[in-house]
Amino acid sequence: MKQCIAELLGLQGWIIYQVKIESDRIDVYAGRPRKEATCPSCQALTRRVHDRSREWRPKLHTRCNGLPVYLWVRPRRFKCPNCGKVFTERFPGIRPRARRTERAEADWLENLKDRSFRRAAEVVGTSPGTLRRLLLKQVTDQADIEEALKDLPAFALSIDEHSFRGQDMMITVTCVWPERRLIAILPDDRLKTLEKFLKGLPVSVRRRIKAVCIDFKDGWRKLIKRVLPGVPVVVDHFHALKDANRRVDEARLIEQQVTGQRIPRWPLVKNEEDLTERQAAQLAMIRNRYKNVAHFHWAKEQLRDVYRASCRKEAELILDRLILNTREASDVALVQWGRTLRSWREEILAYHDWRVTNGYTEGVHTKIKLLKRISYGFRNRGVYVRKMLLAFLPLAWLISFPHFLT
Repeated sequence: MKQCIAELLGLQGWIIYQVKIESDRIDVYAGRPRKEATCPSCQALTRRVHDRSREWRPKLHTRCNGLPVYLWVRPRRFKCPNCGKVFTERFPGIRPRARRTERAEADWLENLKDRSFRRAAEVVGTSPGTLRRLLLKQVTDQADIEEALKDLPAFALSIDEHSFRGQDMMITVTCVWPERRLIAILPDDRLKTLEKFLKGLPVSVRRRIKAVCIDFKDGWRKLIKRVLPGVPVVVDHFHALKDANRRVDEARLIEQQVTGQRIPRWPLVKNEEDLTERQAAQLAMIRNRYKNVAHFHWAKEQLRDVYRASCRKEAELILDRLILNTREASDVALVQWGRTLRSWREEILAYHDWRVTNGYTEGVHTKIKLLKRISYGFRNRGVYVRKMLLAFLPLAWLISFPHFLT
């Protein structure tokens, strides 16, 4: 019976003396079978017991059937024969003078993963401030990247940014191929921060990076080529098409302002093959009346064909035709768009080599927005980064416990 209780509570290797079940708690009296201890000063092993504490000391350990489980211990005091110092024995999984075990703290962090601080505090029976301090103390602001990627001989990264508060942005780094995993959340979106992160990656990790997917940020592209030479950069096609729709809509608004006539937006930004009959008729009207807007729409559809091409060679032909056509356009904005496409030509075509996107990263951002809404926002960057990493990554990659109580 006592052995089953030990396995249930993670106390293998302990001696269970007594178990008391009260109406509001469960008390487990236990001790360690070892008769020696290591001196913290000189690291000498001693079996000489100086005395034993007269009182049992309770440590919150876990919860069982909704009741808190307290581990009661009575530590012994040993005397070191080498240096003569008297010291108190240390139990695994219990820090000196702590009122709870590491397992209890790990359970609290598990409950905090998908809850607000207030709600998690109600569940585990503590205060939001205690949970916040525990998060800052025991959870690191970066996962063990080498541990997270040790089973992947090669992988592709995705780098994108999301909002911390308003226009205050942070960078999200994920692995998108061959498996999808969150790697890190950087505290801001400065180039120096991203450069420090990339240079701080272990050499064994940097050698296995085969591609990096980003959006149209020239600073990121130059930084990646400088820090990770030889690693191809891939433009995320969702961002590329979003940028195309933005340019088409800007052309529509300018034409609408000049002519004073309303031009419907949805037929221009929606995929042409998905238009309804009414929207297709509106698009035909726009093509007849507004040649410049129609030219922007044609360029957008050609860019979609680049990503839908069956191979890189076919995509090259379509993209080169698009760049040549925009170069001879009469609209300055369309010419500038063509220059952007020409500047990012290799990064756009690299999609057909690796087929990676920022889709998973955008999904991570969606969950982050949900967690921010549940928590009613964040003010402290350290708390924010740790809370978000806690929701995505295994606890073993983040905690700084020296050992678990097992």
